[in-house]
Amino acid sequence: MNEIWNRRLKKYQSMLLRYSKYILNDHFVLALLFFAGGIGLAYSNFVKNLPQKAFWWEQPILIIILFLLLYVGKLASLLEEADKIFLLPKDYQMKDYLKLVLKHSTLVSCATQLICMLVLAPFILRGLHWSFGMWGILLVVQCLLKLSCLILVATSAYDTKAKQVLQQFCFRLTLLIVLAVGLYLNLILSLLLSLILVVVTNYFFNKASQQHVFKWNDVVVYEKGRLMTLYRFINMFTDVPQIVGQTKRRKIFDFLLRGTSGNIYLFLYSRSFIRQSSFSGLFLRLLFLASIIIFFSPNYLFSLLIACLFLYLIGIQLFGLYLTFEDNVFTHIYPVDESQQSFAFRKLLRKILLLAWIILNVIAVAKPLFKVEYLLIPVISLGEIYLITGIFLRNYIKKNT
Repeated sequence: MNEIWNRRLKKYQSMLLRYSKYILNDHFVLALLFFAGGIGLAYSNFVKNLPQKAFWWEQPILIIILFLLLYVGKLASLLEEADKIFLLPKDYQMKDYLKLVLKHSTLVSCATQLICMLVLAPFILRGLHWSFGMWGILLVVQCLLKLSCLILVATSAYDTKAKQVLQQFCFRLTLLIVLAVGLYLNLILSLLLSLILVVVTNYFFNKASQQHVFKWNDVVVYEKGRLMTLYRFINMFTDVPQIVGQTKRRKIFDFLLRGTSGNIYLFLYSRSFIRQSSFSGLFLRLLFLASIIIFFSPNYLFSLLIACLFLYLIGIQLFGLYLTFEDNVFTHIYPVDESQQSFAFRKLLRKILLLAWIILNVIAVAKPLFKVEYLLIPVISLGEIYLITGIFLRNYIKKNT
């Protein structure tokens, strides 16, 4: 079990390192720095304006934030579909494997909780007027509660009762009570309750592993869902082979195909974009994320940077649509000129980017405190669109065909 886990963990970490260079590219890091700086400045001003006496809403809001943070990060079992057959003889040893999984997931989750608690520290220390020692106790409570959440997930690998709605509701209610006790009554009492909760969940985990059979299907499905969430995030920056797009009819969008029948490639690319979630879903996710960031952006320069960055990401990611029909033999025997293919794709890509351009610029420019400088956003981002659909697209087609 140790050898299997160590080999899987090294493979998983190498995958994350390989994709990290695409995620943490120069453009995204620069945008992230601007975004963190803007949010940090707004957060600093908010904390400085907090009164000496805490508002009534500060503690309930903090409880909700801490409760939601407990569901950041999942149990990474790294089990695969084939394990249901090849590791079945090791069923009785899966408890040892899950202990290694829990150890790794707990370390990662506690590191995540530490980062989040450091972000919340100014609000807790200034808003609630706590000491640094009290903040440290709350951090320990948060880590213990997260550990109990992970143990409960590990228990569900054996006992399906851990997935029942009533038990899940009671467990979440217990988490809220422990947090409320710490923020309203006594932190030491909250620490003791969180320790008891860890002991109780660990007891049920040991009991379930002795009395029940390991539920391979449930664990593999859970791990697939966790990895797909990770792959979808990575897919916003680069192509991920594990993402297999679903093709759906989507008859409701047929009106968008009017006027495309005159060019066979324009019809094919338009239909493919609408039906394949790998392209349309990627476009919607990036557009939604960019809209949220621009809506809360502190100044026009940051909005300009985000708009240009996400238009670039959308355009570059949609380049893969051009090669969708390369393996289809019928597209190579159509009695049409090859130049129609690049012309049709450029026309469709330009329409998609212009739609994103309109939405992002309406959000960026239509603000109460409008300034003339905000007009730079639509001008520069429009020039970027013609650059993407011009030089960048021609170089891509020349390189890949």
